[in-house]
Amino acid sequence: MNPPVNSPVNAPALYLRARSAEQKEERRTHLLATARNLLQESPTVLDLGINELARQAQMTKSNVYRYFESSEAVLMALLVEEFGGWHAELSAMLTQGGQADATVEHIARAFSSTVAARPLLCRLTSILPSILERNVSLERMVEFKGNLLAVRQQTAQNFHARLPSMSVQSFETVVKHALPLIIGLWPLSNPSEVAGQVIAQPGLESLRYDFEQDLEHALLALMRGLASTPTK
Repeated sequence: MNPPVNSPVNAPALYLRARSAEQKEERRTHLLATARNLLQESPTVLDLGINELARQAQMTKSNVYRYFESSEAVLMALLVEEFGGWHAELSAMLTQGGQADATVEHIARAFSSTVAARPLLCRLTSILPSILERNVSLERMVEFKGNLLAVRQQTAQNFHARLPSMSVQSFETVVKHALPLIIGLWPLSNPSEVAGQVIAQPGLESLRYDFEQDLEHALLALMRGLASTPTK
């Protein structure tokens, strides 16, 4: 029997219930890859229906729920993957040019450019408090927050290694405040069609936002402020 015409490329035949740990991880990975493809095909969509995810993944809806308790849990898992990929890219960019100490300008530029290069990361982060954290269990939330904290701490350590004159604690503060900056700047930099038409009018230039540039400027101002503040 041939697979449906609209089935995902290279998707396996209809999944049976996984038995081994390896099979379960394979199913979970396949679901996340399918969800990622769906979101990339619809750049303006922020929600993800379990019915459509199951159909595209060629799994039953009940089988999807064996791996993720809700669509928000799927998106949260994708966000964890995005943060992991971003951190690897940021680390690589920070080490370019040898081991010489970086500057706050270099760090702000590396941070903002690597974040801006991952629009899915920005989209999911922008709905983190309003949507993603609204329909997940305590267990999933604890796991997610632990992952988020680990990324923050490791990023702060990486920044401190490149700029020892600023403490790890100061850099943790920078990364902490970067999250709400992304949450606010992403939708402001990607307004609705009507809002975009309005702020494109002469005289409203100050209401326009450029995500990467404004994030870099905000981070730079924050780091300069922290660098000039005496440690207690």
